[in-house]
Amino acid sequence: MIGYMKRRKLRKQLKEYLHAARHARHMREDIADPGDLAALASAEEALRKIRDTGEGNIEKAVDKLVAATDRIYPSSNRTGIRENVEVIIVALSAAMAIRAFFFQPFKIPTGSMQPTLNGITTEAQAGASFFDHQPLKFVKWLVTGESYKEFRAETSGETGEAYGDRDKIVLEIGGVPHKIPSYMRDELYGKVKPYYNKGDVIVSGQVIAGDHILVNKMKYNFMRPERGDISVFDTRNVHHEQVRPDTFYIKRLVGLSGEKIQIQNRRLVADGEIIDDPPIFQIIDTDPIYSGGHDIAPGSLLDTEDAFIQLADDEYLMMGDNTKPNMSLDGRFFGGVPRDDFQGPAMFVYWPFREHWGLVH
Repeated sequence: MIGYMKRRKLRKQLKEYLHAARHARHMREDIADPGDLAALASAEEALRKIRDTGEGNIEKAVDKLVAATDRIYPSSNRTGIRENVEVIIVALSAAMAIRAFFFQPFKIPTGSMQPTLNGITTEAQAGASFFDHQPLKFVKWLVTGESYKEFRAETSGETGEAYGDRDKIVLEIGGVPHKIPSYMRDELYGKVKPYYNKGDVIVSGQVIAGDHILVNKMKYNFMRPERGDISVFDTRNVHHEQVRPDTFYIKRLVGLSGEKIQIQNRRLVADGEIIDDPPIFQIIDTDPIYSGGHDIAPGSLLDTEDAFIQLADDEYLMMGDNTKPNMSLDGRFFGGVPRDDFQGPAMFVYWPFREHWGLVH
C-alpha cells in the first residue's frame, strides 16, 4: 500500500512538471529560440519514457526538464502576480464565451496586423511616473496592459557592438553582455551611448501588451471564409524556413480559393481586378513604401509586377495589415493556406482595455 501511494504521488508530481513545460511552450513558442524548443521537447519525451517504463534516472530527467523549461519561460515569470492575473483574464473570457469549444482565446504576438490589431508595442518614457509604482502599477497594467520597464548597466565600461536575434538584443558593456528584449528595439535605436556607468539606464519605456482576442471556431463550419476576414490559421502546411510548422498565425484573408493574386502599382489584384473592398485594401495605394515585395523584400513570391500566386481550390492567401517589407511574414512569402488549417475569424478583443477593445472590424 505504501509503495502504491509513493508511486501515485510521484506520477502526480511528474504530471505537474510536464504540465508546466507544456504551458511554457504554448506561452512562448512564437518568440522562443527553436533550439530551446527542441531541447524542451526532448526533455519532455525523456521524462515520459521514464514515467511509463520505470527505467532511467528520474531525478536527472526532472532537472533537465526544469532547466529546459526555464530557458523558454523563466520561473520568475511563471510564478509572478502578472502571470496569475493573465490566467484569470483568459479563464473569465472563456467562461463568458459559454463554451471553449466555440470560442478560443488568442494573443497577438507581433506587429504584423497593425494598425488593426497590436502586438507588443512600446512608448518612450524616461523614468517611472507616479502610476508606475505598486499598487497603482498593477492596476494600470490590469486595465491598460501598460507596464514601465527599464534596463540598467550592470557594470561600467565602453559599449561594444550590439548583436542578437528576433527575441533579444545583446549589448556588451565593459565586456559584460546585457540582454534587452527585442520589443525595446525602437526605443534603443540611435540612443546607445559609447560609455555607461554602472546603474545608468540603457533604455526605458512603457511596454504595452499585445491584443488578446477571441476566435470564433464555429463560423467556418457553416460559412466559407470571406475576403477581409482576420483569421487564425495553423502553420502545419506552411513551408517556409522562418515559419515553424507547429504554431498559429493571424492574418487578413486577401485571396479567395482559385484566384490569381498579384500586386500591381501597389494595389491588390485578383483575377485581373483591383480589390478595394473592404476599405482596408485601399490604404495599400496610399503607402509609397509598400510594393508587395518588388525589389525591396527579397524572397517574395510577388517580386515583380507580372508575378502571381495561383491559389488552389481549397487555398486562401493571407497577408498582414502591416504590409511594409519585412514587417509581416505572410502569404507574399509562403503562398496559400489550406481551408482545413483555419481555426476561425477574430471576433472580439477582450484585453487590454484600449483603443481596440470590442468587436474586431
